[in-house]
Amino acid sequence: MPVISRLSAFRPARTVQRLPPRSAACPLSFRDLLAPAAELGLVLPLVRAPSAAVARGALVAAKALGSALGLALPRGGRPDRWFAEVTAAADEVAAGLPLLLAGEVVVAGEGALDVERAVSETWALVDAGLTHVSIDGGAVAAPERGRVLAEVAAPAVERGLGVDWIVPLEDASGAAPRAIAGLQALVRRGFRPDLAAVRCPAPADEAAARAQADTLARLALALRGTPVMRCGPVTPALLGALQGSPVRACEDGGAAEERAAVEPGATAPGEEAERREARAFAEVTDLVEGLGAAGSAAALVSGILRRHEERGP
Repeated sequence: MPVISRLSAFRPARTVQRLPPRSAACPLSFRDLLAPAAELGLVLPLVRAPSAAVARGALVAAKALGSALGLALPRGGRPDRWFAEVTAAADEVAAGLPLLLAGEVVVAGEGALDVERAVSETWALVDAGLTHVSIDGGAVAAPERGRVLAEVAAPAVERGLGVDWIVPLEDASGAAPRAIAGLQALVRRGFRPDLAAVRCPAPADEAAARAQADTLARLALALRGTPVMRCGPVTPALLGALQGSPVRACEDGGAAEERAAVEPGATAPGEEAERREARAFAEVTDLVEGLGAAGSAAALVSGILRRHEERGP
């Protein structure tokens, strides 16, 4: 059986329902990628992709470098339309490449209406076919955070999708015990997120990059089994510092989106799309190479299939 078709069996059920028949796009849950990534010491690249052109440029770069890739829908976008555009591009230019399709839910507070709205947003991402949900509960009062985030995450957890909890920066930057307490509150509610995501500023220099990578590594060790994902603007020094660290994923901070912006004067729609795609390709190439993720796709596929065979039917 071809490796591509074997890997496609791991696509979440709702995702498969949203894909056209015979699609070779391979969106997976982060749950399937994390264990083999940890075994291999890989940091997975995640790219904010607000448009089909940015997504396509990112996919072409990842395919050329043989890297697994995460694509994130910015808040406010239509998840159903975005999923259709991104998976069509993946089917065309990155068939069989392990992908993560992520969306974010922000919980405005612990009130019933705020929670209901956030749960509805989670369902919208799940129903559209996305495979990972980020939950920002920073506005929720700490005593209620475990209850609220567990409720908001429930639709994704029930479908076997990956979920990350966005850790407030003040909880991660020098007060790991607060991050640990927050995680324990979630666990008491029966919800252990697949990752803890930390939004960070761009480091000012190489020393700051090493310091930030060390902080994230200490947090990852303190959280004892809950991997860490870094979000926010990156620098080449930071990407290098993250290689081989316990950090399991790194978002580009919108760099591909920003670089893909086209100056005024590019009037032809086709020309504009081509420029966006080319610039996104260049930015994502730098991201993948900087994280040392080139060649990660084949290694992850082998890891996923091996773990499945070891568990047996």
